[in-house]
Amino acid sequence: MQTSINEALKQNPNDGLAYALRAVINVVQNDNDQALVDANQAVTFSPHSTAAKIALSYAQQANYQIHAARDILLQAVNEQPDAALAWARLSELQLMLGNREQAIAAANKATALAPDLERTQITRGFAALAAFDNAAAKAAFERAIALSSSDPMAHLGLGLAKISDGDVEAGGRDIEVAVALDSNSALLRAYLGKTYFAEKRYPLDSEQFAIAKQLDPNDPTAYLYDGILKQTVNRPVEAVQDFDKSIELNDNRAVYRSRLLLDKDRAARGTSLARAYKDLGFSQLGLNKATDSVSNDPSNSSAHRFLSDTYQGVRRREVARVSELLQAQMLQDINITPVQPSLSSTNLNVIAGGGPASAGFNEFTPLFERNKTQFNVTGVGGNDSTGGGEAVVTTVHDNFSLSAGGYYYDTDGFRKNNDIEHEIYNIYGQVALTPTVNVQAEYRYRDTENGDLAMNFDPDDFNKNFNHKFRENTARAGLKFAPSPASTVLLSFIYSDIDESSSDSSSETEEIQELPPFPLVFDINDATTTKASDEAYQYEAQYLYNADLFNLTAGATYATVDQVFKFNNRVMFDPLPFFIPEQPAPLSARDTSTIDDTRGYVYGNIKPNDDAILTLGLSYQKYDEEGLDFNRFNQKFGLQWKVTDAVRFRSAYFRVVKPALSSNRTLEPTQVAGFNQLFDDPSGTKSTRYGAGLDVDATSELSLGIEMTKRDMKSPEFDESFDAFLDDQTEWHHQVYAYWTPTDRWSVSAKAVFDKFISREALNIDLPEEVRTVSYPLGVQYFHPSGFFGGAQVTYVDQDVDRSSFSTLASGQDDFTVTDIAIGYRLPRRMGVVSISAQNLFDKDFKYQDDSYREFQDEPSIGPYIPERSVMARFTLNF
Repeated sequence: MQTSINEALKQNPNDGLAYALRAVINVVQNDNDQALVDANQAVTFSPHSTAAKIALSYAQQANYQIHAARDILLQAVNEQPDAALAWARLSELQLMLGNREQAIAAANKATALAPDLERTQITRGFAALAAFDNAAAKAAFERAIALSSSDPMAHLGLGLAKISDGDVEAGGRDIEVAVALDSNSALLRAYLGKTYFAEKRYPLDSEQFAIAKQLDPNDPTAYLYDGILKQTVNRPVEAVQDFDKSIELNDNRAVYRSRLLLDKDRAARGTSLARAYKDLGFSQLGLNKATDSVSNDPSNSSAHRFLSDTYQGVRRREVARVSELLQAQMLQDINITPVQPSLSSTNLNVIAGGGPASAGFNEFTPLFERNKTQFNVTGVGGNDSTGGGEAVVTTVHDNFSLSAGGYYYDTDGFRKNNDIEHEIYNIYGQVALTPTVNVQAEYRYRDTENGDLAMNFDPDDFNKNFNHKFRENTARAGLKFAPSPASTVLLSFIYSDIDESSSDSSSETEEIQELPPFPLVFDINDATTTKASDEAYQYEAQYLYNADLFNLTAGATYATVDQVFKFNNRVMFDPLPFFIPEQPAPLSARDTSTIDDTRGYVYGNIKPNDDAILTLGLSYQKYDEEGLDFNRFNQKFGLQWKVTDAVRFRSAYFRVVKPALSSNRTLEPTQVAGFNQLFDDPSGTKSTRYGAGLDVDATSELSLGIEMTKRDMKSPEFDESFDAFLDDQTEWHHQVYAYWTPTDRWSVSAKAVFDKFISREALNIDLPEEVRTVSYPLGVQYFHPSGFFGGAQVTYVDQDVDRSSFSTLASGQDDFTVTDIAIGYRLPRRMGVVSISAQNLFDKDFKYQDDSYREFQDEPSIGPYIPERSVMARFTLNF
């Protein structure tokens, strides 16, 4: 044909149609530069030819000019509104750009003009799939197959539509037909592998991914899906290798994806890599990848979800964790991922690594979202009468998803009055009203009762009579409007109603004086009760914009909290009946107050090239609480710079005020350049944080890094008259890490962590003046492809605690070593995981000051070390 076209051009050098045909041939032969020259010539000589403009769109697409290809097709359909093929081609390009509604409109127009044209039916089918309209998609693909049964794309589309409708087996057979029709297509092989993965047909899925890699080693698709597969079959080291390759090849899809969508793809691939790092115990690398994904694409739901999971069990990150979870839920499309009740609540104080609070019912976002109902259950049991469980049922049907679950946990704790009991119930629903409008609603109930949980250095420094009760009702509603792939609008409303009560009583016998012949003896009973209730309303709006070289997050929040606090102290003297003195009146107080917190913020991530992200931000906050009223501007600066392929530098400086939050969560970004902004501080805490870090990939198996941060704070305290007082505090947190994968089955992690806290002139005499903690955790993990895994970690801790001489609590120094081990098994066919772990294996006694003193609240954050052996058995089952 090329010879005939060249001959035609010799006879008529101005033959636009000949140039158009030659351009298409050059595209097929990967001569993209010449294709673009020929296509432009075709349009020049035949400016009103639809065929010439279609040819030019293919040449522009092959040269990564998808926006230009879309624009030339818009011109074509404006000039020739009855050109069905032009409308079908326009629909394809709109889908490549992520414009689902425009794609649907163009596809419907093409079908209306030429219902018996196979090409228009295929385009309409894929557009319907993008709009969650499975019935219309199946009808279109079936019509296309009836018109021409030899097109593999029609069979692929029909298979995907059936899978989306819940019929994986039937859909898989259609995709097998597509592969049979074009067995050399790497993309079709990758989708067949995805199908076998969904059917749990291992190792057939792995074989298809291997074939796809051989057919097109430059396509990232098979590497991504093979990485997810390997992660689920207990091969996380190999999964990291595939994810790295997928990220490296990401931009090779530019011929099918806009720059914006490629950035979204890169963020999603980075999230998958971060999950594999978490399995290996490489927490800092996982955090780096998660925050990098969020910086590249703040609208990426999976990046926010993984950042939330990464914060699970990390000290003083509860507010950041649930805020990231909220952002993930607000941004997500309809999916089957269960909403676990425990993950939505803060400060559950479940022993890290042993309880159901560990993230991960599903270890991945399902590759094929489809109509289905699934049931997930987790159970845990251990010493100290510890037991609990969590169950969630989730269903998806077309454009609707629903999740409902319950969580229970109970333990006596390692010492007297160290008990905790939780009950949490949650129901969540989400509806995609249109391809661009998504609404959701959630209700959660929590009931917690506990004794004295805090560890104040000396294990004997606790109150055996303290009791705390916490009840919370939370309701929220959210709306997501995404008019284009570049723009997303979020609206959120959260209501919470909290009732808390604490009681403390003591009794002692004292001889006051001696009157012959009888001594005067008193039984002194001191009973103190406090009750508090908070009713909070929080309204938030946020706009996210993504462009090729930058993204923008802007928002506003208004929160109001009505507080009631009651205090009662009664001292009873019970003397001998020979003398009855007057009983003192009880001491009581009642205070009502309101917090009004208004915030506005804007954050920009500027990407001058692929190696750097500069974060600039500014927030304004007006905080009004009785005795604490101020306005403040907060600057934000951050830099993430890939100095070389192996060296990454990150730094940040920012100011922040801990906002008053309904249900402890917000849509405002929680981090700047990977450095956390929101700590579990008292509301109204002003802080400034400085941070810098360097991460080095020394080899493909060894990663090294260092991070240094300082935080200056003014933390509010209230005296007995409820007058506010700001305590100057400073925190330092530095760490050095090394992560190593010597083989495909072993991972080794080592850290040195320095943590220091200083408080100046605090009202609370029991608040430490200085706490310095140094720890050196060394961990090793083993993964066998059969599903067995195991690990051990040895941690040396050295701590100094200084308190005022007036304090009732202990000061001192202690150092100790704790050893933790775990073994487990991943059940076949991704049915779940069973494991048993032991913390403080050798039952080491020690003194330790936990973080409870930093939070000034009735839900102290315990751990991470317990001076008693703790053994936990855990299972997770997926049905």
